[in-house]
Amino acid sequence: MKKVFVITSVIGTLLFTSCDKKTQNSTDGYTIETTINGLPDGVRAFLKTSNEKGVPQPKDTAVIQNGKFTFTGKVTHPELGFIYVNGAEGNINLLLENGNITIEADRQNLSAAKVSGGKHNQEYVNFIEESKVLAEKVQTVRARYQKAIASKDTAVINTAKAEVASLDKQAIQYQEKYVLEHPDSYISVMLVDRMLRNKLTTPKKAKQFFDALPDDLKKTRVGENLYTKSTELLRSSLGSVAPNFSAPNPEGKTIALNDIKGKVTIIDFWAAWCGPCRRENPNVVKIYEKYHKDGLEIIGVSLDGRPNQNNAKEDWLRAIKTDGLTWPQVSNLDGFRDAIARTYNVRSIPATFILNEKGEIVDRNLRGASLEAKIKELLGK
Repeated sequence: MKKVFVITSVIGTLLFTSCDKKTQNSTDGYTIETTINGLPDGVRAFLKTSNEKGVPQPKDTAVIQNGKFTFTGKVTHPELGFIYVNGAEGNINLLLENGNITIEADRQNLSAAKVSGGKHNQEYVNFIEESKVLAEKVQTVRARYQKAIASKDTAVINTAKAEVASLDKQAIQYQEKYVLEHPDSYISVMLVDRMLRNKLTTPKKAKQFFDALPDDLKKTRVGENLYTKSTELLRSSLGSVAPNFSAPNPEGKTIALNDIKGKVTIIDFWAAWCGPCRRENPNVVKIYEKYHKDGLEIIGVSLDGRPNQNNAKEDWLRAIKTDGLTWPQVSNLDGFRDAIARTYNVRSIPATFILNEKGEIVDRNLRGASLEAKIKELLGK
């Protein structure tokens, strides 16, 4: 049920409502004027922004007088902001941007704060309002599903799953529609970034969206993350030309992918310590022996070199010999820190990439009979 709740998590990250009051934006910096009912004088308020790991870090402090306090400053690009107040429940989330922003809240529920002012904050109000109905449906299905799981009510579980499938589709369509209609919105950047991380959009679409962004949004942290992730994934996505790489073979000679590519090429990421890899090796040996004469080439990329390996190279060489791997093998003996693995976004093994005659990635991670069927297809057998 993860996909359908993506939209709810986005709302939860920034949930607030807006006053109708309009404020004049300032390009010189931001002024956040906040009123919180029910707090005594002298209480401290804290403005925080996220670090690179997404953890809120202190940015500014203020002391409450007559239920009011103000933060001032300047940001180069929009970013998420969080206001915490001693003695108050929850926190206020906002988009920190240059301009005049006003906030009204109650100490018992800061998350229900009313925020107004600022282009991106105002845009988010519309997003929240338009998504409320769908979000409420999601919450209802979530509750019904969890209750059915607890009571082992199969009929309700199956019904809830069907509803989830429908809401999945609606949530994705809603987010795609919002992004298309708001191509220069910080909210759209957040949505595309989350959709990419949750595999609800393709790296190609995400990169195209990024390329069309105005410069100020490209330079936001979430914008830079989107660029990095989409570019990284594009290198190893279906339809992309496989990036060339080179590394030492067991004898120390440098071998490159482009040196060995054939009519069909398999890039096989594996390691001596990887049980599933070793169990699949006999099947790969059989396929190589059967189709090598027709133009099949394989290059093995070993991710041996884990910290707990006493002698990674010996393990690697022993596995090559034991499993009868006669095709070219390379390794930097650097485990998952290996530059080739990072280039191909390999986070677990076994991992395979199948290339056609043009060197394009046409399939990934096939095993057993499925792998042989794909090789036969590409070779025209």
